Amino acid sequence: MKNLLFFALLLALPFTGRAQAAAGSQLNFCGVNLPLENGYTAVSSSEVTGPAYQLAWVYLDYREMRTYPPEHVRVAKKKQKNVEVTPFTCTLLDGPPAQGTRLAYATETGGMAYQYIVFGIAKGQPVLIDLTLPLDPEKTADLPALVQQFMRLEK
Repeated sequence: MKNLLFFALLLALPFTGRAQAAAGSQLNFCGVNLPLENGYTAVSSSEVTGPAYQLAWVYLDYREMRTYPPEHVRVAKKKQKNVEVTPFTCTLLDGPPAQGTRLAYATETGGMAYQYIVFGIAKGQPVLIDLTLPLDPEKTADLPALVQQFMRLEK
C-alpha cells in the first residue's frame, strides 16, 4: 500500500511546481527570472505551453534524484509508441553536467515530437525539466529563446 501511494504521488509530481510563486507573466527558474514569450501561456508557475514547444520543470529533493527521473522517463516512453531513446548531456545555468534523455516519436498528426527530459543541479537545486518540441535541436541556438536562458546542449 505504501508503494502504491508513493507511485501515485510520483505520477502527480511532473507538472507541480513545488516551492514556486503563483503563475504570472514572469517565470522563475532556480532564481532566474524568465519573461514569458508572446503567444505562450504560463499554465502554472513551472509550466509553459505555446505553438512551438511545451516546457515544465519540477524541483526535487536530493533523495528523489535517484528514483524520480528514471520513473519520469519510463512513464513518458510508455505514453508513446515506437519511441527512439537517446541519452545526452547538457548544462543547466552553467552548472555541472546534467543527464538527459531524448525521446523521439511520431505524433498523431503525422509529424514528429522530440521530448527532452533533463535532470540535474541548477544553483544547488535538484530539478527535472521536460521540454517537447516539433523540431530536433542540434545545438543550443536551436532551442527556444526561453530555454536558452538556462540550458546549454553539449552537441
